[in-house]
Amino acid sequence: MTDDESPVRIAVLWRGDRTVPSPTPPVDRQLTPLFEAFAELPVTLVAIPYDDEATDAVATEILECDGVLVWVNPVQDGANRALLDAVLRDAVAAGVYVSANPEVIAALGTKEILFHTRDLGWGCDTAVYSSPADLNERFPARLSSHGNLVLKQARGNGGLGVWRVTLDGGAGQVVGPQTVVQVYEARRGGGEFTRVTLASFLDDCAEYFTWSGAVVDQEYQPRLVEGMIRCYLCHDEVVGFARQWPSGLLSTPRAETPRSVRSGPEVPEFRALRESVESQWVPQMIALLGLGRESLPVIWDADFLFGPIDSFGRDTYVLCEINVSAVWPFPSVASGAIARAAVARARDARRARRV
Repeated sequence: MTDDESPVRIAVLWRGDRTVPSPTPPVDRQLTPLFEAFAELPVTLVAIPYDDEATDAVATEILECDGVLVWVNPVQDGANRALLDAVLRDAVAAGVYVSANPEVIAALGTKEILFHTRDLGWGCDTAVYSSPADLNERFPARLSSHGNLVLKQARGNGGLGVWRVTLDGGAGQVVGPQTVVQVYEARRGGGEFTRVTLASFLDDCAEYFTWSGAVVDQEYQPRLVEGMIRCYLCHDEVVGFARQWPSGLLSTPRAETPRSVRSGPEVPEFRALRESVESQWVPQMIALLGLGRESLPVIWDADFLFGPIDSFGRDTYVLCEINVSAVWPFPSVASGAIARAAVARARDARRARRV
C-alpha cells in the first residue's frame, strides 16, 4: 500500500467531557450518517472532546492527526473559542488540515461578512461598528433613516446578541439617547419586546465588543414571517437546504410554527437560490476575501431571508448569517460529500507535511 492509499487520520473535535471512556459527540448532533460515510473511505477517525483546561493534551492529540473537523460554538455555556482557536492556529502552522481554519472563520464566519459583501447580490444596506463609541455615534442616525434595524454582535450563535430595534412612529424621526425604542431579542418568542431608551440599550450592547470585536446592523426584512432558508455547502458546492422558522424578531407570534425540514440540494423550490449561490455569490465572495476554494470548510452554511419580490415577481434573497464554527446537524445526504472532501484535504495535508 502506497502512502497515498494508506488511511488518513482525521480527528472529530467538540466541546465535551474528556473523562468519559470512548467519547462520542452528543446524539443530537446527528453525525451517524457522516460516520457511516467515513466508514466507506480509507480513514481512521479520532474522537477528541475539547476542554479549555486541557489545551496542551488536545494540541498533542491533534498533531497526531492529518486533519481535524471542529464543531465548537463561538459562545457556549459562558465559554468562547479564544483558547481553542490558538490551538488550531498552531495545528495549521504544523501542517494539519483544520476545518474550519480560525483565519477562515475570522474572514467568513463573523457578522462582519454581511458588511464586506453587502454589494454582492445577497446584500442589503448594512453598517459595521468597531467600538461602543462608534455605535453610539452612528447608530441613531441609521435608526432614524430606517426606523427598523437588526443589530448583531459579530461573533455569536443561537441568537445570542441579535436584536431588532424599532421606532414606534417609523423612519424619519429625530433620534437621540432618550428616544424610547422597542427591542426584540432573537432568543425570545415572537411578539415579545421591551421598551427602553436607546441610550440604555446601546450601553447594554457595549459588552459585545469585548469578545466579538464588532457589531453589525442590517435592514429588517419584513418577509421573515415566511421563514429562513439555510443553504449548506461543502467548499463551494451546495449539498443541502433547510427551511427554518425563526420567531424571536417577529412583531407578532406565528399561529403555528411549521416543522423545520432538511433536504438535499436538488429541491426545485430552491433551484434559483442554488444557482445564484454556486455560480455568482460564493465565487464573488472568495475572490473578494482572497480565499481559495479548498480553504472553505468541508461543511458550512449560509442563512438567507426572503427579500423584496423583484419586478418579474420572483423571490430575492438576503444573507443574514454565515455559520462555519459548528454546523450540525445537516442533511444526511450531504455526508458523503463532506467525508470525501475531508479525506482529500487531510491527504493533501499529510503529503505536504512529508515533502
